[in-house]
Amino acid sequence: MNTLRAAFLEPEMRTFYRGWNEMTAKAVAYLRSVIGAHVDDPRLVELIGELSVHSERFRTLWARQDVRLKTSGVSRLLHPQVGELDLQYEKLALPGAPGQMLITYHASPGSPSHERLELLAHLAFRGQIEVAAT
Repeated sequence: MNTLRAAFLEPEMRTFYRGWNEMTAKAVAYLRSVIGAHVDDPRLVELIGELSVHSERFRTLWARQDVRLKTSGVSRLLHPQVGELDLQYEKLALPGAPGQMLITYHASPGSPSHERLELLAHLAFRGQIEVAAT
């Protein structure tokens, strides 16, 4: 499922993203910053239409017309098995693939988030957590 779609339409995402209101505001402003010449792309039009119909929060943010290109920052998550995670992210444009981005996440070495990611990896390796299919 599209990450933006999930953020606005899946109720559990309000808990998963600590600071959901701030995250959704940044996500919509970022979307506006990258659509550029693709404003007529049928998939994009469909996504914006779906979110506008089903999410009051999205409608409000879209109407504000905020534009902000932010390619790095911190995602604050609440994972159901390991708890709070503060992950630094970097968005990288893929050359030759317009509209495609590679997003990397990492935790600072030695931080509580790093320890929790290691625990999560261990649990996944042992098959003790269910990995969601996207």
